[in-house]
Amino acid sequence: MKVASKLVKMDFMVGKIERQDQYLIIYSHPDSTIPAKVRLDAIDLWAFIRAFMHWSTISYILTLPILYRKAKTGQKAE
Repeated sequence: MKVASKLVKMDFMVGKIERQDQYLIIYSHPDSTIPAKVRLDAIDLWAFIRAFMHWSTISYILTLPILYRKAKTGQKAE
């Protein structure tokens, strides 16, 4: 995933996800150039889930197998 803001532009690959107390912690992949940790509380996570409850997001998720296969075959061609 790409993160772009006024402060930083970086690629963020999810490494692992775990629960710590009332937070969901998302760690960057060990191969990332910049280690990152995202901490979500219940309100953040609920807002994230609600944002996914739109037809455009659901249709994107349903087409993921096709998009994944296209991305993988495109990487092999390079």
